[in-house]
Amino acid sequence: MTNAEKCVAAPRRGRPIVLLPEERQKRIFEALEAVYSENGLDGASMDALASRAGMSKRTIYGIFPSRAALLQAYLEQYGGGFIRPVPEGMCDRPLVERLHLTLPSEFGACGFGLPLEILRGLVAERPAAPAVACEMLERTTDAYRRILADELQRGCARGEVEIDDVEAAAALLFDMLRPWPIETLLDPGRLPDEATMAARLDMAISIFLHGTAPRG
Repeated sequence: MTNAEKCVAAPRRGRPIVLLPEERQKRIFEALEAVYSENGLDGASMDALASRAGMSKRTIYGIFPSRAALLQAYLEQYGGGFIRPVPEGMCDRPLVERLHLTLPSEFGACGFGLPLEILRGLVAERPAAPAVACEMLERTTDAYRRILADELQRGCARGEVEIDDVEAAAALLFDMLRPWPIETLLDPGRLPDEATMAARLDMAISIFLHGTAPRG
């Protein structure tokens, strides 16, 4: 082996590679998902998260002062990922297409926008950190209902549907679109697969639009 090859092959000594703040946070979030998925809430201690993330617990506490703060930061990063309004330039499409455009592919894979174990963690943290639970509802359920209500209101203005209470109709449609949360939180095996969920979405939207079609 030449000297040049030895220089390339030999590991460099010195200070460890310093991760950028964004990379460190991403690694912690990935560890959070993995630990919650494998061990549930009871096994999701900060020690376990630190071990899975490959960093010290002190480092994690330096970023997130508590597990509730970590969950809240995770929610801010990913909680609204499955909620999206109709893209610009597509608002002139029929209402049935616009409703489907609000539903991204991950909605079928999860049904709630967040992994079930993370949802369990947020529910368990509710007594100690009620603001985190309220934030979850605001960023997921409440926001999605508003998006649906906006599209239904647009549909009423265009004569596509006839609805007296748009907010109530949006809440009803949202409940039709997703599985019942208690069942799937208690038994994840009851969460429909993506194909079943896609068929459910099609059926729910079809039934809803049939029931709200303009009278006469």
